[in-house]
Amino acid sequence: MIGIHQRAGSFSDRWTHYCVEKGIPFKPVDCLATDVMRQCCHLEAVLWHWANSSPRDQLVARQIIAALEAHGLIVFPDTATCWHYDDKVAQKYLLEAVKAPLIPTWVLSDRREAMTWVANTHWPKVFKLRCGAGSSNVRLVRTRRVAEKLCRQAFGRGFPSSPGYFRDIATRLHTTTGARQFWEKLARVPRTVQRILSFRRQMPRQKGYVYFQDFLPHNAFDTRVTIIGKRAFAFIRQNRPDDFRASGSGRLDYDPARIDKRCVEIAFRVAERLGTQSLAFDFLFDPAHQPNIGEVSYCYVSSAVYGCPGHWDHNMHWHEGHTRPEDAIMEDMLSKCCALKPSRQAGGSGSLEDGAWSTPAGALKCRQGPFESGCA
Repeated sequence: MIGIHQRAGSFSDRWTHYCVEKGIPFKPVDCLATDVMRQCCHLEAVLWHWANSSPRDQLVARQIIAALEAHGLIVFPDTATCWHYDDKVAQKYLLEAVKAPLIPTWVLSDRREAMTWVANTHWPKVFKLRCGAGSSNVRLVRTRRVAEKLCRQAFGRGFPSSPGYFRDIATRLHTTTGARQFWEKLARVPRTVQRILSFRRQMPRQKGYVYFQDFLPHNAFDTRVTIIGKRAFAFIRQNRPDDFRASGSGRLDYDPARIDKRCVEIAFRVAERLGTQSLAFDFLFDPAHQPNIGEVSYCYVSSAVYGCPGHWDHNMHWHEGHTRPEDAIMEDMLSKCCALKPSRQAGGSGSLEDGAWSTPAGALKCRQGPFESGCA
């Protein structure tokens, strides 16, 4: 039995359809409920497409996922996949730890140190907040004077976690195709503005640090590589008009011949090293035309990945045909459930009912240490 957290417009829509279509037993669960552990105690796996747009998700998702894993459940996303989601500061240190080719990045959490660094570095640089998607909270800083102003704000009143809706209105209108889509987007404006205002009220302001990345000029696009298990989907995102940013432009090119295979190979290696289930990588090229990672995200737009005409496997063999990323994730989860089933049947199953302290099926083994004698 698989549990699926239901959120309209998320991957859960397709996951539910997939289970109904294939006859796979599942039940809706509410991962944000206070009794989530009791809801999930008889399940083998839980899928929850949590997002940075929800303050509730941001508050507790990582902790609940860790708790579900501690109970022995297979979870998507697991901790390795999502603990660094929507946190560029975490991604910097994580990618450096595995020696991934990250765009040179600096995170400074002391005001005096930050001002000294600003005075001694070269410009331009790209300034980012640790959170934000679709190029929000990202700007090009061309001078020391502007950087110093940003530092004063960062170590003063800080920045809203979410930018204003109308700040990005030019891009939103540019990506509109046809009158019908224009009016549909217009009709959503009041609801979107209300959501952004609610998000701003609930999420803390970003302050106490500055984040800068080297600016890599002469990149008219970035390369998005999405790894799902042993599959790699890749496409090019053209920059926004008169802008250095590609994310959120909506200008996608799916020609496999334009993909630099080094990006795919690097993404495979890094994902394997990190042990992630699914991760999207954004690549830019440095002046020596070497691919560098800008940031990563376990969340991405499903339709953009589905638009890929095929994918590469782990051996860099091409497989023709469109694939829904939700289906690929579900297939990997089911394969893992099947692989663990014999050991679970041999080890028995556990339950939280009636206060039982039996070990759940497939529970994580303890490491060697003082608790070894208590492992099941």
